[in-house]
Amino acid sequence: MGAKVTTGGVRSFQEVTALSPDGSISKDLFLPYMTRVEAAKAVTDEAVLLVPVATIEQHGDHGPLQTDIDNCLAICLAAAEKVNPDVRCVVAAPVWWSISPFDVSQYPGCIRLREDVFKEALGDVVESYLFGGFKKIALVNGHGGGTEWMIPEVVYRLNRGESHLFPDRRVPPGSIVVTFSWFPLLEVFAQEELMAARGNPEGCADWHGGDVETALQLYLRPNLVQMDRARVGNRYQPLEFAPYDIGRSWYFQYIIAGYPPGPAHPGEMTGISGDPTLATPELGKRILELASDVIGRFVREFASR
Repeated sequence: MGAKVTTGGVRSFQEVTALSPDGSISKDLFLPYMTRVEAAKAVTDEAVLLVPVATIEQHGDHGPLQTDIDNCLAICLAAAEKVNPDVRCVVAAPVWWSISPFDVSQYPGCIRLREDVFKEALGDVVESYLFGGFKKIALVNGHGGGTEWMIPEVVYRLNRGESHLFPDRRVPPGSIVVTFSWFPLLEVFAQEELMAARGNPEGCADWHGGDVETALQLYLRPNLVQMDRARVGNRYQPLEFAPYDIGRSWYFQYIIAGYPPGPAHPGEMTGISGDPTLATPELGKRILELASDVIGRFVREFASR
């Protein structure tokens, strides 16, 4: 990632964010940067391990392929910075690859795993952390595309103690694995603040590559976003019970499973849903602050259980 490593104590919010303009990541917070001795010290019964999970896929003509995982990793690191050192929270290596609904032959550079491969690989990753001693693990989903239903299958299996990595062994007792998507988490626990930051846009403002995702990248990776190429994508018609916006009702899909969004209003660009032209770095910074605050509050509660 080309980021600079810092070895001192917890730094300021702007400095510690993995993908901030100065590109620094605190070694105290990021598991891959630790030695095996330092990693062993990070494992305690109260420590919470955040595992960013997303994908590499197209985000219109304006956004980098890494948008989902880049945003998710930054949010996790910012949340860890907020709670440390009061609560020990460490961020794991991001899981970059998962399923994707896009045709990889149409969009070069995108990566698409088969569902069974994704679930098995993710399970092996999490089991590695569990057998390594971490007892409280949260898989933070920054993608969607069906992974919001697949990741819980892995979580439920692990919480039953079933190991695929070591079939003759059980997952270490006393461990808890949870998962959530950061989009609906914000909708439920910071919806008013999120919509105020977005200017309360009418109808759908983001499902994929719209104002929320693009704004985060504008703040974190301004050199990678090409706003002159941003165009309005498809936008779903708001309905009372159907999901239509990752910043206002995406969690509806968890309430009425399988219920599709309403009819889409065609935009100027295919392959994205939302309006990236509304994105600003200031909006991205505010979304990062809100997401890290909500996840930080969750981590404090999770660590105390």
